[in-house]
Amino acid sequence: MTIKRRMLLLGGATMLAMTQFAMPAKSSATDAGTPVSGGTLVIAQDANPPSLDPHKSAAFATTNITEQIYGGLLRWDEAGTSIEPDLAQSYEVVDELTYRFVLRGDVTFHNGAPLTSADVKFTFDRIADPATASPWKSLFASIAEIETPDDRTVVFHLSEPFSPLLNYLASVKYSAIVNKADVEQRGDLVSGGAGTGPFKFVSFQSNSALELARNENYYEEGLPYLDGLEFRIIPDEGSRVAAMRSGSADLTWLTTPEVVDQLAKTPSFDAPEEQPDNRVLLMELDQRVAPFDDVRVRRALSLALDRQQIADIVWRGGANLSAAIPPAQQPFGIPSADVPALPYQSEDLEQAKSLLAEAGYPDGFETVFAVSPLTFSDVAVAQVVQQQAQRVGINIKIEQKEWGSLIKDFQGTLVPISMAGLAPAPDPEANLKIRFDSTSSVNPGKTRDPEIDAFFVRGRQTTDVAERAEIYRQLQEYIADQAYAIYPAAMPLRFEVWSDTLKGYQATPFAQRVLLRKAWLAR
Repeated sequence: MTIKRRMLLLGGATMLAMTQFAMPAKSSATDAGTPVSGGTLVIAQDANPPSLDPHKSAAFATTNITEQIYGGLLRWDEAGTSIEPDLAQSYEVVDELTYRFVLRGDVTFHNGAPLTSADVKFTFDRIADPATASPWKSLFASIAEIETPDDRTVVFHLSEPFSPLLNYLASVKYSAIVNKADVEQRGDLVSGGAGTGPFKFVSFQSNSALELARNENYYEEGLPYLDGLEFRIIPDEGSRVAAMRSGSADLTWLTTPEVVDQLAKTPSFDAPEEQPDNRVLLMELDQRVAPFDDVRVRRALSLALDRQQIADIVWRGGANLSAAIPPAQQPFGIPSADVPALPYQSEDLEQAKSLLAEAGYPDGFETVFAVSPLTFSDVAVAQVVQQQAQRVGINIKIEQKEWGSLIKDFQGTLVPISMAGLAPAPDPEANLKIRFDSTSSVNPGKTRDPEIDAFFVRGRQTTDVAERAEIYRQLQEYIADQAYAIYPAAMPLRFEVWSDTLKGYQATPFAQRVLLRKAWLAR
């Protein structure tokens, strides 16, 4: 392999990121003045983390905390468009099946243990271990072997070309490096663990509060500026707004556009000027048993829905039509204007009734739809879906569940239909692979389709952006044709708002708060 070829592969990872979301903010690290050390940032957290184990929970409420505790081999730059070293001092693409990383020599875990190549190998062995039941297992299935020739060198040997690898290694969500001794001592990391990140775990009282303290030995000199982070778990949006207005909280996420507009116009608060439609709602359909094991029934439900009406009623113009990848994630997402042309994406009640009759349900059927009221829109979406589906004889009973229970239903496919909003991923594959790949331990609809698996193989084997974009667009069309899942709309993941006393902070395209390591309080 020539040097030119190596650089092409490295550049390809950067290009994949640069084609994605952009998010300007009113407040940034470049215009906030001189950093001041000290103070605890209070975050009004909208959901209780079901687990603090980064390898066992895919919940957004978990990852937005564990990203402060753990680090990865690589990370995204402040703009979220390029990859740079993190725990790895340097890296090299030796050939399309071999990646070599050299670790920093000045990194220690929060328990005082030095970071070594054995910890990196243990991390990915743990993710791959079926006993871990990691939602990220299928993402790293192409890793055949990890070699550790010395304490600071890690060599990944792949079984096939794996173009998303660097993007995944730059996302703490998927590849948080853990300490082998710490995991073996604790048994798991569900209740907290020792990472290498800017903040270390102190305490967690479920459904109440979680406390992190400054990592005095963080490898970036002088960082973090904050003494700590306090997450106050406040599911009710009105209560979070009250906490922000009273000054008892400094940073929060909101889901109601009107409320965000009110706060953002207040001089004492900052917010990003633009927030892309990077969150898609996914309605999973249990394909293992009747009635949704029949493609005609799934197509009928899809045809019974008027997606534009759902978006207009629930978000009042603040959401857009979407396929499986959010339209904001270009060039991989299908533009909203093109979604109605996909198979079974436009309302057709007569065809829906005909398909139900062919499938043996001329009078329709009854089913259950589980949803959580945590996000204001989700119950409203379920209610509109209920009304629309009833027109073709599909009678839906809505079950509202606490968020943790809903996640169990969604990932375990415990009810015929459930719905969750999906966080954006830094690589187009991650938006789809854990949801549809046959080997995924999540796969909410329990899809088993060799043709989908073949799409993922092709998408992994090319670094050409245009070629990958075409592959993933074809895959989205195929998912729509088979109605393996229904996507009512796409909207911003969260509307982030913070006090103007928080300086040096900016939102990121993937709703990560990793830049809190560079933020400080001016009060």
